[in-house]
Amino acid sequence: MTVYVCLHCEYRFDTEKGDPSYNIPAGATPADMPDDWVCPECAALGKDAFIVEEE
Repeated sequence: MTVYVCLHCEYRFDTEKGDPSYNIPAGATPADMPDDWVCPECAALGKDAFIVEEE
């Protein structure tokens, strides 16, 4: 399981589960998103706004 966290609002999504409420499929990572994808919570520009949460 890998969890990605938005650096701006701390929105989190788990790659194992995805986030159906925002149409993020299971298995997706920020790298899989289109270039214009934004954080679904705060609209920060997506790919660079997310980091892997350390366990």
